[in-house]
Amino acid sequence: MKRTHPLWMLLVLTLALALGACSDQAPAAQAQENTIAPYELNQQERDLLSAFGLTEDNALALSFQAPAEAKALFIQVSRLEDGVWENVADSVSGFGMDGPQEDLPDSFAGLLCLEENVDRSLSVHVQSTFGGFANTPQGAAPDLEWTMRSTAFLQETQTIQLDQPIPIALLAYGTGTSMSSLDLQSYFTPEDLAGLDLVQAVTVTFSETL
Repeated sequence: MKRTHPLWMLLVLTLALALGACSDQAPAAQAQENTIAPYELNQQERDLLSAFGLTEDNALALSFQAPAEAKALFIQVSRLEDGVWENVADSVSGFGMDGPQEDLPDSFAGLLCLEENVDRSLSVHVQSTFGGFANTPQGAAPDLEWTMRSTAFLQETQTIQLDQPIPIALLAYGTGTSMSSLDLQSYFTPEDLAGLDLVQAVTVTFSETL
């Protein structure tokens, strides 16, 4: 049975509650215009997540404010296969709003949360001014035997460039005795990740088209 965290989704909705009312009160205000940045959880929020086994080691919360032209957000979970990133699902997960710019909300802003599940699958939840989204957990590897694990999550504010993928997470597993620390920029040079038993990446891309 797939593990779920109802309070994890509740936290996402609670943090994003102000999005539908006043943008300067929204959690996305932590991210400046045209950026995606780590969401700074307060102690109460950290304690709540920790009670459900979610820590900074296996979960990530980001806030974003997309460029004015952005109408869609695409989330891709990939696995490194023979030195090439392969999408682990049938298609890239994405959502947004279409139509004339004047009919859209004033800004595309929100909160994005990533969770690594016990079977190594990855779940992504988004709550934004364009609505909400939750993907089916992707990348399950329940039979993987590993002795080492290393992760790299987005820790610094990144400028959003339309139609350019932004890596927000790298997760690697191996069976040796040592493993080098990961760098998110290695997503663009996958040859740097050779020799690992399993490497997964999560990227987000903002676009003008849905």
